[in-house]
Amino acid sequence: MKYSIEILRLIAVVLITFTHTRYTPDSSLFSYFIIDLPKIGTLTLSIISGYLYWITAKDKQSIIGKKIRTLAIPYLIANGIVIVLTLCANYAFGYDFLNRLSFDYSLLTEGLLSLNSPPVNPPTYFIRDIFIIFCMIELLRNRNLYMLLIIVPYAVFGNLLIRYDILVLFIAGVSIAYLEKYIKNYHKTILAVLLLICVLSVNFFNINSYKYPIALLLFLAFFDVKLKFYNVGGYSYLLHLYHSPIIVCSFPLLSLFITDSHLSVAVQILLALSLCYMLYLITRKVEKLKVLSGGR
Repeated sequence: MKYSIEILRLIAVVLITFTHTRYTPDSSLFSYFIIDLPKIGTLTLSIISGYLYWITAKDKQSIIGKKIRTLAIPYLIANGIVIVLTLCANYAFGYDFLNRLSFDYSLLTEGLLSLNSPPVNPPTYFIRDIFIIFCMIELLRNRNLYMLLIIVPYAVFGNLLIRYDILVLFIAGVSIAYLEKYIKNYHKTILAVLLLICVLSVNFFNINSYKYPIALLLFLAFFDVKLKFYNVGGYSYLLHLYHSPIIVCSFPLLSLFITDSHLSVAVQILLALSLCYMLYLITRKVEKLKVLSGGR
């Protein structure tokens, strides 16, 4: 296990947590570090996914069964739980948590299946896209025509991928793994070039452009660092899956006691980190609950 990758994955997920806090973006430096810069989190996870696929699974005959267990099932559970809680809050207490969806069939087609837009638990769109990518790999590598039962409905009735840059960066991760020996030989030079590109991009472009070289720089700076650490894969995954529902549900109560927006953001993040860690500890004790994190 490369612990540097595990640490980087945790950092990326924490950055994603920042972007889903309840905070009105403005032109302040605080907003930049909470809303804008953390956008590199999803991009970094995309690179990590491609890299790990190549170094751990490229020679395996088929990994789609594992991906159903580790991606599709946790995704469906996480969004199914949010849908149930949302319905209960609406019909039992008259509280509407939805801001993009309606209480109709779209809760299934968009809220759960995410045909055209992020699901009811928005950050999990990444897991949806990564699973579709693995379905495409399975179709191309093993001629598994059953994958068409998943791919065709999304391609015909919705969007095959919510974000195609996830696919591009997944391929970048695969390329880094394929060229790893070469990259290690010229590691410092590559990092210097990427750093220069990042500096120039920050000066001449906006975050939507320079977040890509920054994500590549972050990954390449970390990917071969020799570290010893704990296996935090299960915690990272649970944080990715459940930080947004925790923030959404807790914010109305927090807003009654905390008026300072900066403090509110900090409390939201700490609450998400803490409660997801408690959930992680529970899944370590109750074996059957490991299904929430795909067995991690």
